[in-house]
Amino acid sequence: MYDLAPHNPYTLSLATPLVAGAGSVGYGVEVARQLGLTSQPPTHGLGALFTRTTTLRPIRTRPQIHETPAGLVVCDHQANPGIRTVRERFAPVWRNWNLPVIVSVAATHPPDLERLLTELETSDAVRGIEIALADSDAVTPHAAQHLVKAARATTPLPLIARLSGAMPTMLAVAEAVVAAGADCLALTDGLPAAVASATGYREGLLYGPALHPIVLRQLTALAAAVTVPIIAGGGVTSLAAARALLEAGATAVSLDTVLLTDLRAPEQWGACG
Repeated sequence: MYDLAPHNPYTLSLATPLVAGAGSVGYGVEVARQLGLTSQPPTHGLGALFTRTTTLRPIRTRPQIHETPAGLVVCDHQANPGIRTVRERFAPVWRNWNLPVIVSVAATHPPDLERLLTELETSDAVRGIEIALADSDAVTPHAAQHLVKAARATTPLPLIARLSGAMPTMLAVAEAVVAAGADCLALTDGLPAAVASATGYREGLLYGPALHPIVLRQLTALAAAVTVPIIAGGGVTSLAAARALLEAGATAVSLDTVLLTDLRAPEQWGACG
């Protein structure tokens, strides 16, 4: 087992070190049948599923994906139906699944984050919370620590703080959120990028193989700075790439673009064994 929250009474143990990263499979319901999320024993090879990053209120833009030689640039990536819809429509389905579901959330202000987490308190299908710091505009140590402290005071569930490689002081942010009560860190965000499309210049986040060597370097520094578990991802398109992150200090590996083209990849990689 791979425990992402060894010091939290609720713990967060995974059967395999491979997880579906935030947004890679939406809220899971779209791919539940293909992955066999209700079958026993599980055969999909995933240890956990992270949902699309969700806000207190709906964001109704439509995500756009642009292919580039370096990978996929995702624009308007914050689109989501809002936390109430997630709790009422999706959470009841998760209760019957054979892997833990971690809800990824974003909120710019602590009171909004507290209301968001309170909405989830009524569901026993939620096994953990991921706070997307960059999507919450919490990219400095002070802002990130303030947000995580609010979350820690609101929920006893395992807390995962998602860092962005674009943070100017990523290591300082990591240390600040661990001090505030984060059980685990995730280094899985895409990097800021832009594309020239038919509708003009668009900014978004870059995902794909180009990120892997960057994340590997950042992970090495992060693993030397903190003692909590780390989930690392970005451009993981092969078993060798997943193993490289585990060997560099990650407890688990987050998959993103590979799941868009091959849902069977985790099963085929044999949990990195």
